Amino acid sequence: MKFFTFMQSQKKATLRGPRSIRWAAAALAVWLGTFPVGAADVNQTNSAAPVVIHIGIAPGTWWGVNPNDAKAAISVWAKTILEQNRIAVTVDTQLFETPEELHQALKSGAIDAVSMLTDQFLTLEPALQPSDIFLATKDHLLTEQYMLLVQRDGGIDQVADLAGRKLVLEANARTSLAPQWLDTLLARSSLGPAEQVLGTVTKIESPSKAVLQVFFHQADACLVTSNVFDLACELNPQLRKKLRVLAVSPEVIPAVFFFRPGYTASVRDQMEPAIVSLNNTTAGLQVLTVFQSDGMVKRPVACLEGSRQLLAEFELSKKRPNGSLQTLNQHEPR
Repeated sequence: MKFFTFMQSQKKATLRGPRSIRWAAAALAVWLGTFPVGAADVNQTNSAAPVVIHIGIAPGTWWGVNPNDAKAAISVWAKTILEQNRIAVTVDTQLFETPEELHQALKSGAIDAVSMLTDQFLTLEPALQPSDIFLATKDHLLTEQYMLLVQRDGGIDQVADLAGRKLVLEANARTSLAPQWLDTLLARSSLGPAEQVLGTVTKIESPSKAVLQVFFHQADACLVTSNVFDLACELNPQLRKKLRVLAVSPEVIPAVFFFRPGYTASVRDQMEPAIVSLNNTTAGLQVLTVFQSDGMVKRPVACLEGSRQLLAEFELSKKRPNGSLQTLNQHEPR
């Protein structure tokens, strides 16, 4: 019954944002504390020293979350994978202040696995990019779509009408590519970046507050994920009547987890199938709930092509006067 209640709270946690993750991570750490730590590998003797796996966490992956909570949550995630499969491994997690520091650690072999944002991953040199990556699924989907929402009676009929207006942005790892997408939208209307064109752009942790600020006319527009808007409308049908979708982004993958190319420790062969079967156990489902996901899947790196195209268009917009661009893969609002 307790587990059912925990899972039922996941939808509301999605709307509350990083604060709910902090609470859940702490609760999960206590809950997992009732299980034996460092369970022995069935192929090892009790005297065998456990292998250490070093996991690097990129900046931005845990936007708005206390660093210690982030390290604890990643450690719990990894330990759950290892312990439920009786793999004797010690997990060492390290948060990096800059992408450059993480890049050097990856290049030197100081870390074995990495959790990082997609835009950071795509800047890595090819030799540091593996052929396969792991992705967290949400509602069994690999991708996110962003929605630009405005008031139906707010006088904003096209993207160019955002000039001088107040926008609130859902700020977390899932929306890590949203600012770039917004700038490409503005570029298609021959406008500059959001920070120069809009009156104000305010980052906000709580997705529900971002939507409600537009609903109550405290902001002119908001940028959130599509599942956040759909869930908010499910809880409050009035939102769909009062708000209008001005634009919808292409499908993107905001973050990845991967093993360093060349990392061939035997524990990797044990961990990979354990990662993708995390949703098959109660402990694994608890961990996935903390990360507001419902599974992990392994995919070829080519699955990032849509995200790569968005970032390429964004980079191109920065090189043109007023960001002028032709429309590429533009999605019609729903």
